Amino acid sequence: MSKDKGPDIKILRELMTESGTRAAENCEGVSGVLDYKIDGDVEKGEAEISVYIDVLYGYKIPAVSWDVQSAVKIAVKNAVGCDVKKIDIYIQGVEKNKESDQGK
Repeated sequence: MSKDKGPDIKILRELMTESGTRAAENCEGVSGVLDYKIDGDVEKGEAEISVYIDVLYGYKIPAVSWDVQSAVKIAVKNAVGCDVKKIDIYIQGVEKNKESDQGK
């Protein structure tokens, strides 16, 4: 029976990664998601997620981080039906808004 659980955990992790990354990318002020890691026991709902992002210049980093945490939590809950124990957001850099460069 333990062989049957292997693919299920892999699928759960893929769903969590796909839905969480997409949710983070769609948050206002996020320039890009650089990395997304899942640690802990996914099966027991004790997963811990780390999201590494770049933020657009001019956005408040605490507000963007809060939005990303909330969006990832909701997306993962909807995708796999389990709560996440912890979501850490790591700001890797701040990028200048690319749209403002086009007008110059």
